[in-house]
Amino acid sequence: MPRPATPRSTTPRSTTPRPTTPRATATRDALYLAGLRRFASDGWRTARVRDIVADAGQGNDSAINYHFGGRAGLLGEVLHRGVLRMEAERRADLHTWASSPPDLAEIVRAVVSPLADLLDDDEGRWTLRVIGQLGALAEVGRTVSTGPVADTALQDQLEMLVAAATAACGPDLARHRVRQFIVMLTAELAARACDPPEFGPAHGTYVADLIDGFARGLARPAPRP
Repeated sequence: MPRPATPRSTTPRSTTPRPTTPRATATRDALYLAGLRRFASDGWRTARVRDIVADAGQGNDSAINYHFGGRAGLLGEVLHRGVLRMEAERRADLHTWASSPPDLAEIVRAVVSPLADLLDDDEGRWTLRVIGQLGALAEVGRTVSTGPVADTALQDQLEMLVAAATAACGPDLARHRVRQFIVMLTAELAARACDPPEFGPAHGTYVADLIDGFARGLARPAPRP
C-alpha cells in the first residue's frame, strides 16, 4: 500500500505576469474566458487570435501577447485556473490520507472526481474540452511533474497512483497504465463535456462507473508473456 505524499505548501503557479490594476484584471479575465471558449470550440492551436480578442471586447490583437505572452501563455492560464479550481478538494484528500493511507481505488476516486465535477458548469466543461486536446501528450515522469501540475496536489496524487499500480504490475507497466489512464480519462470527460446534460447515465452513476473501471484496470497483475 503506498504511503501518502506530504501535501505541498505551494499553489499552482502562473507563468505570466499578473495585472496590477482593476482595469487590467478585467481585461485579462475577459481574454481568458474568450480564449477558453475559442480553445474549446476551435482547438487551442487553430483558434484565431483576432476572434479571441474580438470576443473579449478588445480592439488590439497584441492584447494576448501583453497579458499572457502569446497563445501558449493563454493556454497555460487556462490549465492553471482549471487545476486551481480542484486544488482545495485534492488537498483535503491528501490531509485525510496522512492518517489513513488510501488504497489504489481511493486514489483513482480522488483523481477522477474533481475533474468530473468540472462538468457542473460552462467554464468547467470548456476547460475539460481543452484538457482533452492535451491528454495524449501526457508522459508519466515528466508531464506529471512540470507545467500547471507542478507542485500541486494532483501531482502528489498521480505519483501515489503510479506507486500503487507498481505494487500490482511492476514499475514499467504501472507508468504505462497511468499514462493510458490519463489519456482515456481526459478524452472521455472532454467527450462528455460536449454532450447535452440529459445524454447518457446520470452524473453519479457515470462517475462511479469511471472510477470502478479505471481502478480495476490499474490493479490488474502484469500479463504473462
